[in-house]
Formats: sequence, C-alpha cells, structure tokens
Amino acid sequence: MHLLKYPKFLLIILMSAILTGFAVIAPDCTQLKKGKFHSYNKQGIHIIINRIDGIQQDINTQTKDTTYWKIDWLDNCRFAASFLTGSGPKTPEEKNFYQSTVLFYEVKEIADNYYIGTTTVKAPNGTSSSTDTTWLVEKNKY
Repeated sequence: MHLLKYPKFLLIILMSAILTGFAVIAPDCTQLKKGKFHSYNKQGIHIIINRIDGIQQDINTQTKDTTYWKIDWLDNCRFAASFLTGSGPKTPEEKNFYQSTVLFYEVKEIADNYYIGTTTVKAPNGTSSSTDTTWLVEKNKY
C-alpha cells in the first residue's frame, strides 16, 4: 500500500514541474519607465521617445514635430497614454480625435537592445492593436 502512494507523489511532482515550466514570467519593466528610446515607423522615420515622471515626449526626427503624452502605469509592464499637446494634430478635428483617444501599451519582451510591445488604440471610431519593436539604442549604434 505504501508503494502505491509513491508513484502518485512522483506524478504530482512531475506535473508541478511541467506546469511551472510553462508559466509565463513577466519582464521587469522598471528600466522602461524613464529614459530615451527609439522607434521607427513603417516609412523608416526615426521617432525619439523621452519618458520621465509620467510624461512622454515623441520627437519625429524628420519633421521635428513633437508630441507630449501623459503616461499612467497600470502595472509593471502596462501603461495608458493620453494626448497632452503637440504638433501632431494639424486641424481642430484631428486635435479632438487625439484628445478622445487613449493608447494602451503592454511590454511583452525585453532584450538587450530593444523591447517588444503591443499598442491598443481605443478611439471614437473603434479599437485597433499592433505589435512593434522599440529600441533602447538607435538602430545604427549597435
């Protein structure tokens, strides 16, 4: 009888080890809450991102347009960004659109020179999501 309990114990230990191996460990995003980061849009335009104390500044290096966002960290690796001011919207309609839109960003993975995240845009005309890479260093400096 004692021998019958032993295989069950081993099975429990084995299952625990297997399930733990599949657990997703969230990255530590502390290093991303402040600093200078780099993004490149589909046209290859370099956007410099400066993030500090709940404010994010996005600078388009080609046009020099600068946009400011209020950043609210929702947890370790997720934040919401709300438009504050900037040269992005050109018309009153665009400005109203920016002001009524919230960006939700979730960091999925952090590597040595970049991090990958998903942005969900919640706008008056609907919701969309995309995943992209943000660089910790300029792409031509590594």
